[in-house]
Amino acid sequence: MLTPLFLLFSALAAAQPADKGYVVRVDSNAVWLDLTAADGAAPGRAFEIYTEGAELKHPVTGANLGRVQSEVAVGEIKDVADKFSTGALSSRQGEIKAGQRARFTALAPAAAAPKAAARPGEPEPRAPKTMGATVPYEVNAMAVGDFDKIGRPQIALASENTVRLYAYPMTDAKPLAEILIPGTGLRIVGLESGDIDDADGRDELFVSVYDESFKRFETRVLSLQNGKWLKTADLPFLTRAYQDASGKKVLATQQVLDDKSFPFGALYPLAYQDGKYVQGRPALKPRRVDWIYDFTTAQIGAGEPAVLYYTTTHRLRVQFGKEWWPTPDDDYGQTPLRVRWQDRLLEFNPPMAVDYGPSGFEALYAVRNMAALGGLASPFGVFNRAELVGKRWNGLGLETAWKAELSGCAQGLALVNNGGQKELVVAVRGSAGQSSVWTFAP
Repeated sequence: MLTPLFLLFSALAAAQPADKGYVVRVDSNAVWLDLTAADGAAPGRAFEIYTEGAELKHPVTGANLGRVQSEVAVGEIKDVADKFSTGALSSRQGEIKAGQRARFTALAPAAAAPKAAARPGEPEPRAPKTMGATVPYEVNAMAVGDFDKIGRPQIALASENTVRLYAYPMTDAKPLAEILIPGTGLRIVGLESGDIDDADGRDELFVSVYDESFKRFETRVLSLQNGKWLKTADLPFLTRAYQDASGKKVLATQQVLDDKSFPFGALYPLAYQDGKYVQGRPALKPRRVDWIYDFTTAQIGAGEPAVLYYTTTHRLRVQFGKEWWPTPDDDYGQTPLRVRWQDRLLEFNPPMAVDYGPSGFEALYAVRNMAALGGLASPFGVFNRAELVGKRWNGLGLETAWKAELSGCAQGLALVNNGGQKELVVAVRGSAGQSSVWTFAP
């Protein structure tokens, strides 16, 4: 007798879309599914076959919570074709037949390549822990937060004009929620998360956009309510996170003005006062930084916190008061997200992440997006590969301890605490109009 499993998959595995996620054929322990590589199918990926029963409704709000689901079988993908995939069943609890539902229950495994030993003096090569489901669009930005107040992180991804929410880890290409940001010629340039209003313990999502029709930069504030994104505010400035000297994430703001004499406003912390999001006081004054998408801070050694920022020539510089240390001739922070504003090219760089341990500063994580055609495409923002690098402070400068190859450029980077375990999360933007979220050990 089958026992119904009341699976709370709002954070781990959302239901498949109505036209995907079905058993096509069964032959003994072999099964054919209509899931392809675009849906996240990969050899070694686990899946389950299940049936759906009675609807579940919230006793107070009346909201539809899904259906009672009963697991029928589990298995593993063996081969992936253009329009289907085949798998092998490892266990079953009932009859398997065409038309039953199927979904993935684990992330796609990272490529099983032998670990190469680093040569003396060279950084250690590092492989991803997991590679998430493939989504059919190019990611412009990523934010990680507890948007649904479930006590676990979730992933928000932005394409050109749409924001989608996924479970963490990202096992399913089907979003939990999505919203189109309306506007003519509007482009999303950044996502940030944070519980700024302290209203209900859930993170808000701050969507920074460039409105081409009005030539202005703004932030839309979204809140997840009953499984749907709701816009709660429009802000006349950009929003971007950096880390303070303790490692805490701080949301900063900057207004970009249509004034050639002073196009960039000062940087201020984001605050919530009298029921409104405002630019708080006092102003933030990171030394040698005038663009909100260029910097973070870190407590490296004694004294005042260091400012880590990208120069106009894409070097990574560590500023100690009036003293500074530059990286060697490596390009950091380059991005395909660019806006020509008056006489300056504004680049919406992927973020940096700073990690602290019991003894203080441990590492800086950053992305190196590399131009196609050997650098010739860099002025046009065309990038086809990238590296994720982990840097340690050796007392004199930042040295690269390890690096990981990414099969595409990266537009999102976050250091996440997942149940007490730190993980680096990277949004990888491929060259074929698809993207995926990878995780790494710090």
